Amino acid sequence: MEPLKLGLVGLGGMGRSHLEKEMHLPEVRFVGVADVVKEAVDEISARYDIPGFYSYRDLIDSGTCEAVLIATPHPFHAPIALYAMERRLHVLSEKPIAVAVSEADRMIAAAQRAGVVLGVMFQTRTEPHIKRAHQLLADGAIGRIYRSVMIASHWYRTQAYYDSGAWRGTWKGEGGGVLMNQSPHSLDLLIWLGGKPSRVQARVATRLHRIRVEDTVEAMLDYEEGHTGWLYTTTAEWPGENRLEFTGDRGKLVIQDRTLRLYRMKRSIQEETATGTMWGKPEGEWETIEVAPEPAGHARVVQQFVRAIRLGEPLIATAEDGRNSLELANALLLSGFRGKPVSLPLDRDEYDQFLAEKRAEEG
Repeated sequence: MEPLKLGLVGLGGMGRSHLEKEMHLPEVRFVGVADVVKEAVDEISARYDIPGFYSYRDLIDSGTCEAVLIATPHPFHAPIALYAMERRLHVLSEKPIAVAVSEADRMIAAAQRAGVVLGVMFQTRTEPHIKRAHQLLADGAIGRIYRSVMIASHWYRTQAYYDSGAWRGTWKGEGGGVLMNQSPHSLDLLIWLGGKPSRVQARVATRLHRIRVEDTVEAMLDYEEGHTGWLYTTTAEWPGENRLEFTGDRGKLVIQDRTLRLYRMKRSIQEETATGTMWGKPEGEWETIEVAPEPAGHARVVQQFVRAIRLGEPLIATAEDGRNSLELANALLLSGFRGKPVSLPLDRDEYDQFLAEKRAEEG
């Protein structure tokens, strides 16, 4: 398989990490890097012997790339992707796919018009225990899910973290706080494993940090057919926890950090409730699901991105997956800051107006 000629846009911490992890993959050949910071471009270009560009447009227009990997701050994901796809380049974007779901809509439409592949960097999906959890749920191991829980309080950040870049912790620079920067992976897994909510009621707070956006969010979730849920995420708590819990009519699946536990009931909760004795309890047992280690992470997503282009194989995370998690994040922000329940599909115009107002408040 011919290596994919890949351009990298964005040479901050994430962009440099991509180079370190993916430079030696046989599936790709980095043919250019771009950033608005001239010193960063010159340094990386010299270190890796890769042509450097001071504008993403110059990199894309150079004719050397088949695809671009976008690792810039969030607000630039959509414009860079749109520019690349208009020129028939494939795109792999860091999370979140964009800042507003209306931008994600335009990106997906542009990819369809151009006939190119548009993927999102949700590398957490490649972790063996997550893949196993997805398979168990798809196979009906716990029956129909009626309750979902997400606790993502492992994202602790100091004030120094937010002070390290003027774009951090701002509406203009990130489009939100913990929901837009730290939690997209958590929201993606909540949806990928348990489905997408149809209505949210959120509370947001800025508990510890001197930032304009939220550092803490909790929300009640409504799904179709009586399915309910709850989520909590923060950068203002220690010790933190990374937990996903799905309860179904035949058991429960719990992902606690990298541990996967499954409770299987012998009969459904409906059968037990209808026919059990006065003080009877459903029969079942817990088991810890062991999973074998396998290649995972950012490089695995890049490899599959190439296979999607070259061989037509499925992406690890599609643009539609990226839009789903972004739409949930947008809905939570709108609900929390407006103090009202919000239904999905999200009203795009209402959210765009909300975001414009929050950015205007920053001056």
